[in-house]
Amino acid sequence: MPERPCREADTTTLRQAAGAVADGVGALCRLTLGPQDQLRGPADVSDVVAELSFAVSLLPQLFGQLAAFIEVEYVKGAIAAGPAAGQRVRAISDALHRAGLDAETMAAALASAGEESTHLQADA
Repeated sequence: MPERPCREADTTTLRQAAGAVADGVGALCRLTLGPQDQLRGPADVSDVVAELSFAVSLLPQLFGQLAAFIEVEYVKGAIAAGPAAGQRVRAISDALHRAGLDAETMAAALASAGEESTHLQADA
């Protein structure tokens, strides 16, 4: 699957974009389980894994950008400097950086699963 670069932002808000991701994962859960199961063969698994692998590969960048934003806002004084604000900002930043590392691991695992799944064929 060819890589798609991050596209320029449209009129979607941050909250709407994050909600769309959550809704999409929820839909995939529903569509792969129970009465709405739409998996018809290994190719379906391969397709889903490939798309998710791409999405997850972008998460480290996103988490880094979120961490950088919160750090800069704190330094600029745009975040109220309560008694533990600095500790909270560091905790948020550290957690986002750890999530980015975990996402890199997940992306690698999904890429491996995707590569292996392309070799599976449905029983004819």
